[in-house]
Amino acid sequence: MILLMETGQLGDVTLVAAAGTPLDASRMPVAQNPLGKIPALERPDGPALFDSRVICRYLDARAGAGFYPAAPRLWDTMRLEATGDGICDAALLMVCESRVRPE
Repeated sequence: MILLMETGQLGDVTLVAAAGTPLDASRMPVAQNPLGKIPALERPDGPALFDSRVICRYLDARAGAGFYPAAPRLWDTMRLEATGDGICDAALLMVCESRVRPE
């Protein structure tokens, strides 16, 4: 969402709500992402993209925004991005553990 806003592409995207949990993924976007996870980005020029990092790289390239530097700095940027994704994944698992999982 931040990259969409920063690159002025938010108006180019239609947001679709998805709901589900790791215990019930029946309402997740499986047709767009075989992993049944969000986010997923349907695009007119090819199959849907999924995984935040892939979507951000695509949107950055599409806008020519330059949020991703050239190598060798690219690897530090992608490492930081992967760390953020890992933290979010761990936080989501903690929430699901406390709210969704039966006693």
